[in-house]
Amino acid sequence: MLWPQAWCTNRLRRYYVVAVSPRPIPYQAVIRRNLRRLRLKFGWRQEDLALRARARGLRWSASTVTAIEIGRRPISAGELLLLPTLLQVPLTDLVSGNQDEVIDVDGVLVTTAAMDEIARGAALAELESVFFVTPPRVEMGATDAERKAAKSLSKASSSTISTHDLIATAQLLWEGRRLDEERERRLKATPGHGSLARRRGHITGLLQQELLEELKPPKQEETHKANTANGRDGGPQAPLSTRPDKEKKH
Repeated sequence: MLWPQAWCTNRLRRYYVVAVSPRPIPYQAVIRRNLRRLRLKFGWRQEDLALRARARGLRWSASTVTAIEIGRRPISAGELLLLPTLLQVPLTDLVSGNQDEVIDVDGVLVTTAAMDEIARGAALAELESVFFVTPPRVEMGATDAERKAAKSLSKASSSTISTHDLIATAQLLWEGRRLDEERERRLKATPGHGSLARRRGHITGLLQQELLEELKPPKQEETHKANTANGRDGGPQAPLSTRPDKEKKH
């Protein structure tokens, strides 16, 4: 199995990913995605799932389920072992990824096939080349432009973006090229008017914006909160006693 040789770090999610197609995701994200999928398949609200969890001895509430599904709370190893019994599904339904996905298990990159075998209790050593993905090393010597860009993007995203993150992300976006290399490539490919310094500065700004789009914080949590507040996504709704009088039957 061959993979592209560029990889990047999503600092804001605090995990490293390798540039494959599609991009790897953390195993916790796979579990919570499958948990939500199964909950909706069964037609359960968060509270319905929490009630079943409490019946099995887990101290879950509707807010616990919500926190898990939006990534604020991880699933523990014990909970993962109990969930198949609670949901009446095999463990593979909770840990399997989509076809061709690569999954980040605490920094170890494995394929969907590997996750299926792990869930079945099978050993992976005999087919290591099929089940494991080894990320290539990232060159770490940062240039002045990369250090300045990391500082600028940290301020723009209200977070800490290291030069390591910036270099890795650039290599993912631009086929292994770093910031300085991509800037010079575009400078030669797009001749224009004005001084060389001004054109170089303009292109640098465009490249930084592309990097920022990859490194800025996700808005998934905000979207989930908005949907929950509107009573969508199976989220808790306001009780009848607190709804406007026009909704009550007379």
